[in-house]
Amino acid sequence: MSASSFAPYQPPREPRFGGFGTGGYQQLPDNTAGAGPSSSQAAAAGPSFNSSAYVNPGVIEQGADRINKYETSLPIRVDIEAALCYALGCLSGIVFLIFETKNDYVRFHAWQSCLTFVIVVAVQIFFSLFSSVMSWLIFAIELALIGWLGYNAYINGDSLDRYEVPYVGRIASQWVDSE
Repeated sequence: MSASSFAPYQPPREPRFGGFGTGGYQQLPDNTAGAGPSSSQAAAAGPSFNSSAYVNPGVIEQGADRINKYETSLPIRVDIEAALCYALGCLSGIVFLIFETKNDYVRFHAWQSCLTFVIVVAVQIFFSLFSSVMSWLIFAIELALIGWLGYNAYINGDSLDRYEVPYVGRIASQWVDSE
């Protein structure tokens, strides 16, 4: 093994494991027990990047279980899923409520999408009985809301901050937190 290799796994050198291309990899031995530099050598070498000192803010340890806040049921990133909850109004919200069972951030945006756009569509249907101009104006507002809420869901996906629509967002947040 070369000294400049930083890969955590190396292919075995013995042909009995199948050699290269067969997937027979082995884990490198842990050299941290007593084989490291002395404290004076470590201080002179500069900062150390110990992997056990890194804490991932998206992973919460509860007892023996590790919960990843960014894990989803579907093979799509959490920020894209949250933005897609708004793509078709309440229809896409319902789809994500059915298929996304692991991620509270996506479920919040799915609930908020359903509640918001059911209200907007009900208002649009009511005004379409009286004025087609008012109905088209509400449709334009609905499209702007889809864009704005999807954008905020996508942008806040890395920090998992919930952008709440007044009144509806608080209800959606309570429903997700009680699940």
